[in-house]
Amino acid sequence: MKTKKIVAESMPIALKMVRQQLGEDAIIVNTKVIKTGGLFGFFAQQKYEVTAYSVEKDGVTNEHKFSLKNQERTLQTFQNESQKEFGTVDSGNNTAVFHKQPQKLYQYYSKETAPKEKPAASYSVSLKNENLLLEELQQMRKMMMTFIIGDTGRSSLPPSFLKWINHLKRQGVSEEVIEHIVDRILTKYESKNNLDDQLMENEIRSIIVRILEKRIPESITVRNQVRMINLIGPTGVGKTTTIAKLATEQVLKQKRKVAMITTDVYRIAAVEQLKTYAGILGVPVEVVRSANELEVALKKLETYDLIYMDTTGRNYKDDEYRLSIMEYLNLPIVSDNYLVLSLTTKYEDLQLLLDEFSESKVNRLILTKFDETTSYGSILNIAFHYPYQLTYMTNGQSVPEDIAAIDAELIAGYLIGGE
Repeated sequence: MKTKKIVAESMPIALKMVRQQLGEDAIIVNTKVIKTGGLFGFFAQQKYEVTAYSVEKDGVTNEHKFSLKNQERTLQTFQNESQKEFGTVDSGNNTAVFHKQPQKLYQYYSKETAPKEKPAASYSVSLKNENLLLEELQQMRKMMMTFIIGDTGRSSLPPSFLKWINHLKRQGVSEEVIEHIVDRILTKYESKNNLDDQLMENEIRSIIVRILEKRIPESITVRNQVRMINLIGPTGVGKTTTIAKLATEQVLKQKRKVAMITTDVYRIAAVEQLKTYAGILGVPVEVVRSANELEVALKKLETYDLIYMDTTGRNYKDDEYRLSIMEYLNLPIVSDNYLVLSLTTKYEDLQLLLDEFSESKVNRLILTKFDETTSYGSILNIAFHYPYQLTYMTNGQSVPEDIAAIDAELIAGYLIGGE
């Protein structure tokens, strides 16, 4: 009999190492979660310890219900489910950005760090037991971070930390993002007492920039194969004005032949406003009321290089209305689809819209009314929690000048307070 203890970053990796070192018929005796590193008991890195052994008799290995051979299907199921639960984490650098909905965040952080060593009872490596363990760790993690960040009056963190935590809270940065920032800094520096205010500012700025850069594409230039630009969003966020700004760039600078379509027949003023902008640019406008009418309009405009479509802004919690918008986006034409959001909207309301379109063809964001807010935490929250690309921001009503590509350094400056 050969017995070994394997320590790895995750249970699937641990099982793979057991298989490699002890063979397909290795028997798992015990598993537990351990911690390594950290500072003052906090932010330790969670690892999995698996104790296993192999037994061979006369060249024949005994089968066991906990053998790795019998767990192969369970492991694959666990890996698949883990991908669904935790989203995708980029391990290429220190900034791991979570891709799923915010209510799942503590599942990600329980993988990164553990507040205290928590031995787990012997169990078969199954999805059910893994989820139970993670649930317990999530609650422990949440309690610890609530004490450290939420109750700053009793926190053991130095004043420089508390100052910046409170500042980020006032900027509307979510608790999970603040946790991530604190975690990255404490992981980097052995002594938290050596962090002066300037060093803290530089570190926080750097982390913010890395989070934002994950979501900013290298280029926002309209690709040659794209024939349609669709803008979707609630009423009053500035879709029509934004279309005018984008179209002006294409007509005057790129010299492209542009047309416009609107589906916003519920507001007469919206149609007239778009027609006014179109008249100034000398481009045609088509008004459509259904996906069938849109097909006809596209046929009519097939000689144009690029078509901008302004969609109706209504209640996106209405399933019927949301499905009607999706019908417009599902037509067989190469398009870029933008969700337009106002930075004056509460982040909780922005989340509802972002969640609604998370499984659609909408994958880009335009953030408007940058000039009408002094809180910029929503931008960082979106970049951290969602996989949408951050493309443009608008900062006024003037056409075409009040629009620009989102810049990570600029946003970081506003969040830090130095701009």
